[in-house]
Amino acid sequence: MVYPTTITQKWQMTIPRAVRKAIGLKHPGRVMLTVEPQRKAFRIDQPLSILELAGAFTPKDKRKIINAVKARDLLEISYERA
Repeated sequence: MVYPTTITQKWQMTIPRAVRKAIGLKHPGRVMLTVEPQRKAFRIDQPLSILELAGAFTPKDKRKIINAVKARDLLEISYERA
């Protein structure tokens, strides 16, 4: 299915309601964009959890590396639930 949308001068675009509903996007929220340059296309995915991102990024200071489970525990401690 094809859904038209507009790109603004600030390079923003609205994701059509049918697309948001089909892939289960939440508002407010984040998405992951996967770019496929050969096809001149991108794919919208649900964001990964912090545990799925483990090892994807390397800090500049190697002494500050902590494992993903400890990072999640630290986030849980500092996160206030509404």
